[in-house]
Amino acid sequence: MKARTPIDAAALRRQLAPVLATWERQARRIDALSLRERAILFGCILVVMIALMDSLVMTPLSARSQARSQAQAQQVEELKQLREQFVAASRDTGEPADGLKAQLEAARAERTRLDEALRKAGSVSEAEGLSLVLQRLLARQPGLVLERLKLLDDAPVAVPAAASAPAAPAAPAAPAFAGMSWQGVELQVQGSYQDLQRYLQALERELPGLRWGEMRLLAGDDSAPPRLQTQVFMLKVQP
Repeated sequence: MKARTPIDAAALRRQLAPVLATWERQARRIDALSLRERAILFGCILVVMIALMDSLVMTPLSARSQARSQAQAQQVEELKQLREQFVAASRDTGEPADGLKAQLEAARAERTRLDEALRKAGSVSEAEGLSLVLQRLLARQPGLVLERLKLLDDAPVAVPAAASAPAAPAAPAAPAFAGMSWQGVELQVQGSYQDLQRYLQALERELPGLRWGEMRLLAGDDSAPPRLQTQVFMLKVQP
């Protein structure tokens, strides 16, 4: 730890004595002035401070703002020239939008292909039903026991109604997509909580288009493991 340096108050007072004497002399001179002379003196000091503020602060800010405005005007002029050059080039080449139209059509075709691939990946084919998929995934979980598996009636896939259409009090049933339906299965499995959680995670991972219905977790009697009752639905596409 460094030792503190003592301050010699007497030496410091001797060094500041000329400055203090000057201040006292100026203070006596101001006190000797009349009220009018004091007002004139302070007015002159205020004018000098305003002039310094204008020279050191306001003038640089004004110059910077003017330079920014000139740069923006130059950018606008350059954009105008580029627009005129583009219009001139478009007239010379005839139909410059043909390339853009071709790219747009290619992008739409790619989007349609990806939508179809996603629809197939998230659906169940006629050959492999949802119940078989659930049993196949359940076989990978040795700690679970399948107690009940019930097939539900297929539900049609309804076409969503337009948002702007007014709701009628007795509207007919919404039309359904042709060749598409929801295939539902109700199952009950028994096992530990960790095994049930891994099974649900496997269903989410293997079947991205899976939709969940009612789900209940029932506690087992005494030391018996819990039971999971749930309904799952998958989109089925007719060939």
